Amino acid sequence: MNDRSASSVRSSYDRLAPDYDRRWRHYVEATLRATLDGIEVEGEERTLDLACGTGTLEQRLLDCWPGLRIVGADLSRGMLSQAASKLTDGKVNWVQASSSRLPLADSSFDLALCANSFDYFRSPLEALAEIRRVLRPGGRFVLVDWCDDYLSCKACSIWLRWTDSAFHQTYSQAECENLLERSGLQPIASERFKIDWLWGLMRFVGCRTTSS
Repeated sequence: MNDRSASSVRSSYDRLAPDYDRRWRHYVEATLRATLDGIEVEGEERTLDLACGTGTLEQRLLDCWPGLRIVGADLSRGMLSQAASKLTDGKVNWVQASSSRLPLADSSFDLALCANSFDYFRSPLEALAEIRRVLRPGGRFVLVDWCDDYLSCKACSIWLRWTDSAFHQTYSQAECENLLERSGLQPIASERFKIDWLWGLMRFVGCRTTSS
């Protein structure tokens, strides 16, 4: 992501941050449920939430598995500020970073998550390659985003390209699976489903293979 693109996304979400949870409550609830449904953990995994937003997923994760060790990364300082205000007990480390350039060590996470955010990544292959890099061999990745296979989502995507300078693009299920494979992440499970008349989601579970 170049500096101009990063600045556009960061500025957009800094403005949205104070009102984000209220404005997108229904959609966020549905996508977080879909993300949690894709997770299989023992409860002490080192976990990365990429583009963590206001930290709602971190709250849900720790409610279910209080022993998780979580890093939440986001480009927007405003979103991170909202997240940090929800979780003040030091159980989550917050990192301001681009999805395509993570200041995190190789092979340092057991699980990586990305919910509601992939359509804003200017360099999706670079972001997925970074996820593969920071996952240990055998580590898993769960991706949830809205799906361009649904006509309503495709129409929203076209509208957002005209109205939201931070938006990049949405993908079909096949396109997203192809991006995962090209980045070196092996898809394990893939599905798409509607959450209401407008929004259709897709969920992928992938892993970094021991040979990659």
